[in-house]
Amino acid sequence: MELWAKIGDEKVKLQGSMLGVMEQVLQKAKEKGGEVQLLSFHAGQKERRRLKRELRAANKNLVEAARNYVRWAYQIEARKLRRQIKELKKKERVNSKGIRFLPKGVQKRIEELEAKLSEVNEKLATI
Repeated sequence: MELWAKIGDEKVKLQGSMLGVMEQVLQKAKEKGGEVQLLSFHAGQKERRRLKRELRAANKNLVEAARNYVRWAYQIEARKLRRQIKELKKKERVNSKGIRFLPKGVQKRIEELEAKLSEVNEKLATI
């Protein structure tokens, strides 16, 4: 996605994935303040439709649309991580002595996913 915006008095070109561009819009809006105005954008059909829908929902306010989209994307990511953790915890086994344990490497993977989940939750809280 490519997006041109006017932030304060400066024209800015932002490129990358839709999530990355929206994060950049939020960051630049916080840094420079002032009004943010959408000049133009180029994207795939799904991204165009999504951005237009977000802009309509936010009354053509680009910063609010970006905030809503980023919040939505982080919520999806958090749900995905929680689901993966839940599936990995189902792999718990019981040995002959009745002790429950996780197969080799599963506990480490769960800890990695929980760390990612905490990062996503922190990002979600700062929006």
